[in-house]
Amino acid sequence: MGTCVLKISLPDDIVEEIEKHKQLRQKQSIEEAVIDLIDYALRLPRHFMNFDWKKAENEADHEISSGKTESFDTVEDFIADLKK
Repeated sequence: MGTCVLKISLPDDIVEEIEKHKQLRQKQSIEEAVIDLIDYALRLPRHFMNFDWKKAENEADHEISSGKTESFDTVEDFIADLKK
């Protein structure tokens, strides 16, 4: 496997997220964290890459604000409702 040197400029908020990922995944350097993130992104199944997450979030927010949610006292109650 070869190595390619690439220099990019990233906004501070992206660098902060990469730093969080570095800590979470216990990577030794920012470079390792970026490689880990790129590797993860390249291995995502296609249906996740093409999924409209923003639309889904908006639909979920609408359902919640419309009161179309349920709550359960126990996990057993939740599972029983799923089986209906």
